[in-house]
Formats: sequence, structure tokens, C-alpha cells
Amino acid sequence: MPGGCVVKSQVLGGGRGLGHFKETGFQGGVHLVDNAAQAKAMASEMIGKSLVTKQSGAEGLPCNAVYLVEKINIEKEMYLSLTLDRKAGCPTFIYSPAGGMSIEDVAEENPEQIFKLPVQPGTTLDDATLAQAAQNLGIAGQSEQVAEVFRRIYDCFVAKDCDMVEINPLVLTKEGKVLAADSKVTIDSNATFRQKDLAAQEDKTQDNPKEQHAKQFDLNYIHIGGNIGCLVNGAGLAMSTMDIIKLYGGEPANFLDVGGSAEGEQLTEALKLLNDDPEVEAIFVNIFGGILRCDNLAASIIQANKENSFTKPMVLRLKGTNSDVAKQMIAGKESDLGIFYNEDFDSAAQQVCKVVTEGK
Repeated sequence: MPGGCVVKSQVLGGGRGLGHFKETGFQGGVHLVDNAAQAKAMASEMIGKSLVTKQSGAEGLPCNAVYLVEKINIEKEMYLSLTLDRKAGCPTFIYSPAGGMSIEDVAEENPEQIFKLPVQPGTTLDDATLAQAAQNLGIAGQSEQVAEVFRRIYDCFVAKDCDMVEINPLVLTKEGKVLAADSKVTIDSNATFRQKDLAAQEDKTQDNPKEQHAKQFDLNYIHIGGNIGCLVNGAGLAMSTMDIIKLYGGEPANFLDVGGSAEGEQLTEALKLLNDDPEVEAIFVNIFGGILRCDNLAASIIQANKENSFTKPMVLRLKGTNSDVAKQMIAGKESDLGIFYNEDFDSAAQQVCKVVTEGK
């Protein structure tokens, strides 16, 4: 190991260098070492423990392996990424002469150091544009190397159906080379059918156990970590539901969109998922019935309670197809089911927040 190496914890999350391990408090998921003995000792501090970062949540992510990479002589650290920009309607490079672990702080405190380069479909990355990018990065003398990096990233982005390719830091070495010192790549989940080689590499140990369980029932679930469980149909309504919960002082525990064609078992499992979550103190079911009929949801609520009695209070808002039938099905059972029935969106959101802060 001449010259030493870098020991990097392998977790699917950013901000590893500034993170800490939950079990021991050991600081940092990325460390420089000078020899094999130090590398072994550093690996033992990381493997088998959970790394907590800004992106991981309080539980952290399990570190099951470390990556040893060659130590390089860094002259300058920069930032470079390519991602989809909804406003521009095309892939867009985001880059900065200030890279490394604190790029988020750079964006907030020194936005003038953040540059963007949209790439419209059918256009090419010409030499003049990339020479300007090299100048913006503060390494005009390495414009040819910068151009090659930009073009390779774009080719990878398109060929592999990426949502994002990020290099942080992009570095200039003391020997004058432009290298990717660390990277993060995310793939469009809708394209995994043609990216089977990449899909096969997925490390399921990095998934939240609740999200793994939800996938088994084709539920679109993302764990957030608040105390109000949300079950909604439609991504737009789900986002609005989380927004209004925040507005009234609550903390949404999850994003859960059951869609318009959820079956009885899916709905039952969705309810059980929220009820069994120890972080959830109350459940907000907000359904605008169209394809998903409100009476089907009501039947699932009753069935889920039979199979696994609800321990969490629930505020239930149903509007749309067969909502009157659903209301009749629930009528008289509110107390047994622990349900507060409320047809007004705004009032229902306030109510579920009140349930959490004041109890029943």
C-alpha cells in the first residue's frame, strides 16, 4: 500500500465524511490511512455499524463493506453533476469551483459559485462551451480534460437511463490530472427492465425494511421519519397532504401513494404498515375516490382491524366514488376502530395534528 489509501464506508447516502456511526459515535465514514494495519483498524470501526448522515435519517444506514481507493495528491476540489432539470426540460450540468463535502453549503451561502449548463435534446457539447466550463471551474489550463469528463458523463447518463450522475469531488491533482475522486449515480427505476446488469447490483440491505415490505405489495412507500402516517391515493394529493400536515405543525412519517387500482390486500397491508410503525402516533387516510372506490377502502379498514387491531388513532377523509356507502359502513364503528371521520381536507389535517399533540 505505497502512499496509503482512502477507506470509504459503502452506504447509499451522501455526506459520509461528515457522518458518525450510531453505535459508537465514531466520526466520519471516509478516512485517510497510511498502511494496511491502519486500514484494517479503520474498517473495523465501520463494518457492522450504522452510519448517520444528513441524508440517512436518525437510524443511519448499515455499513457492510468498505472501499479502499488510491490516495491522490489533490491540488483543487470541485463539484460536477448531471441531472434532470424540470424547469429547463432537459439534462443539466451543475458544477462549481468549490467542491468536496460542503457543496450544499456552497449553494446556500455562495450561489454565485454554482453554474448550470442545460443540454437540450439533439444538441452537442461544443468545445467553446466546455472551455468556458473549465474556466468557471478555475482550471482553464485543463480544458481538454474537462471536456472529456463532461462528455463521458453525458454519454453515461443517456446510455444507463440515469436520474443523476454526481462527482464530488472532481479534483485537479498536483500532477495536473482531472479525476473523479468520488461519485454517486442514480438510475431511473422505470428503466431497470433494460438496465438488468445494474438492477442486479442493487444492495437491498441499504433499503429501509418498511420500504422493502411495501415493495412486496407494489405500494409506493417512502419512509420519512415523522409521527403522522399518511395513506393517500395519487402522488399530487400525497404531496399536498404532507404539506398541510407540516402547515399545522405535524410531521409526516411517510409518503404512501396506493394509486387508483389498489386491491383489498394492498390496502390492508398499507394500513398494517402504518399501524405497525413504532414511530407513527396517528394515521391520516386521505382518499379522493375515482378508480379506487371509497367503499373498498372502508372494507379494507374493517378487515385490517380484524386481522391486526388498530393501536393508532386514525383520521379518515373519503370523498368521491361511493363515499356515502363508505360512510355508512364506518358509521357506528368509529369508536371500535379508533377512527375520526372528517370529510373536510383542511379540518381533517388539523384534527390529526391535534390528535398527536393532545391525544384523543
